Amino acid sequence: MKIVSVTQDHSGGCIQFGPDGYLYLGMGDTGPQQDPQGHGQNMQTLLGKMLRVDVDHRHPGLSYAIPWDNPFRGRSDARPEIWALGFREPWRFSFDPLTGDLWVGDVGQDRVEEVAIVHRGENHGWNVYEGFESFSNRYRKEGASYIPPVFAYRRKYGNSITGGYVYRGDKNSSFYGVYICGDYTSKRIWGLKQENRELKVVREIGTSPQGIASFATDEEGNTYVVGYEGMIYKLDFSDTKFDEPARLSAR
Repeated sequence: MKIVSVTQDHSGGCIQFGPDGYLYLGMGDTGPQQDPQGHGQNMQTLLGKMLRVDVDHRHPGLSYAIPWDNPFRGRSDARPEIWALGFREPWRFSFDPLTGDLWVGDVGQDRVEEVAIVHRGENHGWNVYEGFESFSNRYRKEGASYIPPVFAYRRKYGNSITGGYVYRGDKNSSFYGVYICGDYTSKRIWGLKQENRELKVVREIGTSPQGIASFATDEEGNTYVVGYEGMIYKLDFSDTKFDEPARLSAR
């Protein structure tokens, strides 16, 4: 798979296997700012996309295979590796181990940061949309459907989303089923609940001692914050409730 970046910006931010055993990759638009070349909406480039490939098999001329149910497989006007499109810089994504939902944190341009649940074949809007708002009509296509995010926030709360994980640790915890994410620059940590991709509750549940480079989980479902300066912090939900989040600690 050869992917050529246009600039040094927005090259992507995650790679991992999904519950289906296929490898997923989050590719940024690679810039320049505002995606003037329309990579996010261009189906003939892998830039600005979520990709899905089968690394256990090979198709002729490739070091991998294209899963049979990839949404654009067999189309002459689209790359078959594409699982979903319309992303600026998907910085960390994860799968809910219970539901299989694919959660993606997508870094915004000028106004908002966003978190989305991504399904097969969807267009998540960039650069036609930034979050819930229109951004540019240059690459808007007649009849296209653009999927809004679950959660978006303006720059007064931070300017670089770091996608996280749905907490599936202690089933008796009020945080069970809550998606945990944060912002790299403001160090804020949020928890949110949704139903059918509609936001029901979002709360700021704490702050990180360092810029949030990533989140992680272990086999028991515990959630960790990866600090940019090299520290890893475990989030302790035992002394608080999601409806009363002020006492959350990171240690």
